[in-house]
Amino acid sequence: MAPPCIIDPYDVHGPFRKAQLHCHTTNSDGQFAPRALLERYRARGYAIVVFTDHNRVTACDDLNDDGFLALPGVETTVPRPIRPLGPHMGRLGAPGVLRAGGAQACVDATVAAGGVVSLHHPSWTGNGFTGRWSVADLVRLRGYHLVEISNHHSRNAEDTRRWTAALRQRGPSAPVGGVAVDDLHRERDLDRGWVMVKIATLSPAGVLGALRALAFYASTGPCAEFGVHDGAIRCVTDASRVRFLDASDHMRYNAAGPEAGYAPAGDEGFVRVECLGASGAKAWSQPFWLGGHEAC
Repeated sequence: MAPPCIIDPYDVHGPFRKAQLHCHTTNSDGQFAPRALLERYRARGYAIVVFTDHNRVTACDDLNDDGFLALPGVETTVPRPIRPLGPHMGRLGAPGVLRAGGAQACVDATVAAGGVVSLHHPSWTGNGFTGRWSVADLVRLRGYHLVEISNHHSRNAEDTRRWTAALRQRGPSAPVGGVAVDDLHRERDLDRGWVMVKIATLSPAGVLGALRALAFYASTGPCAEFGVHDGAIRCVTDASRVRFLDASDHMRYNAAGPEAGYAPAGDEGFVRVECLGASGAKAWSQPFWLGGHEAC
C-alpha cells in the first residue's frame, strides 16, 4: 500500500517572522499608546503586530519599514443577546468599523473587507459567561481561519480541545489554525504568546495570505521548523520533547528533541505536532492533513 499523501502547510518560501495578533492600546483598555506598544514589540524581535482594540480600529504605521509591519485590526464583541454581552472576534487587517449583527454576519463583513477572522479565547468565562465560543460555534461558522489556543485569560487546554474537535468535524476543506497571543493590556502581558508566520515578503497581503493558508505555528517559547520529507512529518526545535498527535488527540509518537520525525500510518486523519519546552512552554504546528494522492 502506498504511503498516505501529507498536505504540508509549511511548503512555502520565506523565513519565519514573529507576529502578535492580539493586543490593546490606550484607544481601548490598554496601558500603552499605540506607538509605545509597537516600540516594545519591535524591541522583542517582532516583525508583525496587529492592534485589536475593543470595538475600535487602531492604525499606526509610522514605524513600518522593510523589517516591521503594523496592521490595523479590532476586537469586536458579537452581541449575545446585546452588547456588551457576547464572545469576542478578532478582525485582523480589516478596515473600517463593523456594523454587522450576528457572528456569521461579522465574519462575512470582515472577509468582504479583505480581513482575516480569529475567534478569541473560546472558553473565556467573561461577559457574564456569554464570552465562550462552543465547539458547535466553531463548526457552524463559515469563512473564519483562526482560533486562539493560548491566551492567558482563557483555559488553554480546553481551547486546544475545542480547536481539534472543530478540525475533526470541519475537515481539510475548511481548516482552522490555532494561534497563541498576548491579549496584552499591561506590561506583564508582553511576549506571552505569538505566532511565527512563514512569508517571503513582509506586506499586508503576504501576512494575511499566510494566515489564511495556515503557514505559521503558535508558540509560548520554543522555536521550531516543521515540514514533510521522505514521507514523514519532521520537526527541528530547541524544545526538549516533540509529540505527534492524531485527529483524536491520541499521541502517536513521543521523541526527544532537537529533531524528530513521524511517518503516518494513514489512519490518523491529520497529524499535529507539539514541542514541549521549559516551564510548560509549548509550540504547536498546524494540522498536516492526510489523504489520497489526488489531494496533493
